[in-house]
Parts: sequence; C-alpha cells; structure tokens
Amino acid sequence: MNIFMIGGTGLLGCEAATQLIKKGHKVTTVALPPLPEGAPIPEEMDIIFGDINKKSDEEIEEMLKGNDVFIYAAGVDERVEFPAPVMDYYDKFNIAPLKRIFPLCKKGRG
Repeated sequence: MNIFMIGGTGLLGCEAATQLIKKGHKVTTVALPPLPEGAPIPEEMDIIFGDINKKSDEEIEEMLKGNDVFIYAAGVDERVEFPAPVMDYYDKFNIAPLKRIFPLCKKGRG
C-alpha cells in the first residue's frame, strides 16, 4: 500500500513508518524541518518538508493522490505547555487540521 502520513518524523509517526515499511508499504510524510536529532527515521520514507497547515487544499489533494491510506501523526501533546485555556491550542493544532484534511481525503477517494 501507499501511505501518506503527516508527522512521520515525530515520536509516534516515526515508529509507525518503520513498522509499515518493514511490512512492505511505501510511506511518504509531510514533516516540519529540521529532522529531530537522533530520531530513527527510516531511510526508505519519502519526506516532504513543510507545514501542512500552510498548504492550500489543492496542494494537499495533490499530495494525497496515489495513496491508499492517510495517517495523522502530528499535533501537540502534553510535552508542550500552553497558557490556559489549553483546549484552544489542542483544537488549533490537533483538531482543526483534521477537520480540514479528512474531507480532502474523502474527496480524493470519490
């Protein structure tokens, strides 16, 4: 399968990509530069550097073409501290991007 992942160089995405590649899948990711120092990023993974939140819908649709699976492994977690109310930041970085990208994934499957 061809897999498109956002956040494939992060903690969870990197491990997911490694396991998927071991099983014979092709993984392409969009990730923020620079690469995390010392991260065990699989050499076989194609990396597109950039901020998915700054890409147009058309750019995202183009990246999704030819892929069978979409994985979202980006966002923020408890390691990042925000001023209260923190839910506003989780919404901005974790929920809002999915509300935008999931319909683009569905559109591409049409």
